Amino acid sequence: MSESTYEASSSLLASRASLRRNSAPSIDDASITFNSPVASPTPSPTTTAARTHQHRLNAAQEQRTYHDSCQRLISHISSTIGLCTDLNKGNKGKYPMYYPQSTQSTKKVTRSQTMDSSAILEAARHTTFQPNLFNTDLNILGLDLKMGHTSTDLNALETQSITNLLSDRLNTSLRYLEKLQSRVADTSSKVLVTGDLNSGKSTFVNALLKRDILPADQQPCTSIFCEVLDAMLNDGLEEVHAIPCVEKYNRLDPDTYHVIEMRHLYKVITEDFEQYKMLKIYANDARNSQESLLHNGVVDIALIDSPGLNTDSVKTTAVFARQEEIDVVVFVVSAENHFTLSGKEFLWNAANEKTHIFIVVNRFDSIKDKDRCKRLILEQIRQLSPATYADADDLVHFVSAGNVDLEPGSRKLDAPDFARLEQRLRAFVLENRTKSKLLPAKNYLVNLLLDINVLSLANKTKSTEDHARATQELEQDLPAYEHLLRIRDRMLRQVEKVAENTVSSIQRHANNKLNQAVENIGSAIHTIEYPGILLVWQYAQDIADSMCQKLLKDIKQEESHARREASDCLERIHEMGTEHLGQYPIMADVNKLCVKPKGLTITVEATDFFDLVLDDKLSGAALSLGAATMVGGRMLGFKDAVSSLWSVSNIIESPNVRRWVVPVVGIASVGFLVYVVSDMRHAVERKLVKKFKNAARETGYIEIQSHRIARESRKILRVEGWEIQNRIQKAIEDKEYKRDETQAFAESSRETAEFFASILEKSELLLEKVKMVVTDTKESFA
Repeated sequence: MSESTYEASSSLLASRASLRRNSAPSIDDASITFNSPVASPTPSPTTTAARTHQHRLNAAQEQRTYHDSCQRLISHISSTIGLCTDLNKGNKGKYPMYYPQSTQSTKKVTRSQTMDSSAILEAARHTTFQPNLFNTDLNILGLDLKMGHTSTDLNALETQSITNLLSDRLNTSLRYLEKLQSRVADTSSKVLVTGDLNSGKSTFVNALLKRDILPADQQPCTSIFCEVLDAMLNDGLEEVHAIPCVEKYNRLDPDTYHVIEMRHLYKVITEDFEQYKMLKIYANDARNSQESLLHNGVVDIALIDSPGLNTDSVKTTAVFARQEEIDVVVFVVSAENHFTLSGKEFLWNAANEKTHIFIVVNRFDSIKDKDRCKRLILEQIRQLSPATYADADDLVHFVSAGNVDLEPGSRKLDAPDFARLEQRLRAFVLENRTKSKLLPAKNYLVNLLLDINVLSLANKTKSTEDHARATQELEQDLPAYEHLLRIRDRMLRQVEKVAENTVSSIQRHANNKLNQAVENIGSAIHTIEYPGILLVWQYAQDIADSMCQKLLKDIKQEESHARREASDCLERIHEMGTEHLGQYPIMADVNKLCVKPKGLTITVEATDFFDLVLDDKLSGAALSLGAATMVGGRMLGFKDAVSSLWSVSNIIESPNVRRWVVPVVGIASVGFLVYVVSDMRHAVERKLVKKFKNAARETGYIEIQSHRIARESRKILRVEGWEIQNRIQKAIEDKEYKRDETQAFAESSRETAEFFASILEKSELLLEKVKMVVTDTKESFA
């Protein structure tokens, strides 16, 4: 196309206040063509005055709308900060948040192979971008455990981990909101020029400035953020301020930066001086305010040239982080490479706030099949940024920034495509600031409040369900708890009664049996063979031991009987326990019921071998004679008795009687001795049996042993009783602990539901207010 064509086109655009250079190419429904230059008729003075007046009215309305929307957004940002602070405080305190799982698949980008540019632009003209107010996915507060992929394993994380992750997200959002508030309140606008490595970002900035300021080369050059500002902000001086710490920078304080000469700028930018975090370049623009973007006479503009996204991970992260400070993003993409993965991730991340991205497809003149290039790139944009795709005619430009003439004082006109880009960028940044500066802030608030709504509604619903479930559980568990309280005392009394009855029975049985054993203890000596008079002492010892062993045997039989009775009683008691407490093992061991009993022993003495007591007949006769003597004495009188005794003594004193006394006494003594010796076996048996019985009776041995057996039985039965008591008490304590936990959980769930209901109510109200903020002057004018 010839230069005369550009000049004719320039005369057409001169009638428009917003255009300086040639008309830009437009994309119609059929194909991509450039508009033909057509000379417009010269407007009359009346028409010009009317248009000027209307333009001023529109500008005034735009300014009023901007300031009103700005103040509303600042107020809403403050309210959102308070809401996020309350939510974060609750999350870290009494109300840790539950994170709902995403219901949508991860974003994917596919290349279109069929749609042509006309169809894409036709769809864009009829597409209006609206935020998805019913999306259950989280945009800003979403948890991504893997870069670029939504995690599906969040349920596997602990509650505290989810709480910490959400708290980090909220803290990040709070910092973002504070910077967003400062950015909205700031009257200036920051334009970030970013893109992939070696896509021509610095060349594009130079083309906008019409000056060769930033170094550009076929190789990547920019390794540091370069912010270009109007030199009027630095008292008209062109300087480069190398800033070690961005937060401490103060133009009026030379200690916060180093001044670098313009001729050294290439070296500082390309060689990556790590001590500098940013360069502020104050540059003059000799063009008038209608032509210059920096020196526009409306607002202060900062053009920020960034390192390439895929330079390295540190610089890429830094570019991502700068978004919160940026009003307008100009994304430069190489027409040769299209959108790379790093570029796609940047646009996905930017979509949380900036729905409209100004996209520059650079080096378009080197493409042979331009229609195919446009089709593919527009399809990528459609998937990456639907709002940008919908306004592609204003926001997407295919240019070659390297062809712009940068010679000082040159009168050569720019190519129509670049002139159109300048006009649309100027309109986007300056004339439609409500859209370029306020809409991103509004969109971020909408997305954040939608996320808060989703989280609040999910947590309110879950807490309400938890409270209902806990309340129902308490109601269902109450009868079982009351049943345990009722059976506790009743069962213990029943167990005690059964055990005491069994112990009493064991004691009575033992007492009766052992008394019988003592009465029949003489049977123990029948098995002992009499060894003769010479071993009669050993015989006596054997009799004593035999009776002792016989009684011990009977005691052991009673112990066995007690074990059987105790075992039966344990079974009954255990059944009583399992009826209410479920199955559990018997803890008592009946084999430990009795220890080895101490036997009853008697000592064999010499008197045990002689039994001088007459037998029953002699004893009876002696008793009868004695009784008769007493009766006769009473009957005859005392004198007669004395006379009789005197007569007997006289007889004994006679010589005949004296002669027979000694033999008779000797024979009687021998007979008595023979009797004693012959009766010694029976005498010792009688004496030891009697002695053993007396010992058992006098020492209370039977009562002691029966009491001991009963006591040991009671111990065994009490073990099972204590086990039941402990199990009942533990069951009651477990019930009470569980009920206390459930009650506390129900109360906590109720408070949590009320807290998130309050957050939800506030966020919904605030969301409605934010959505009412005007960010499109066309709608307000309509």
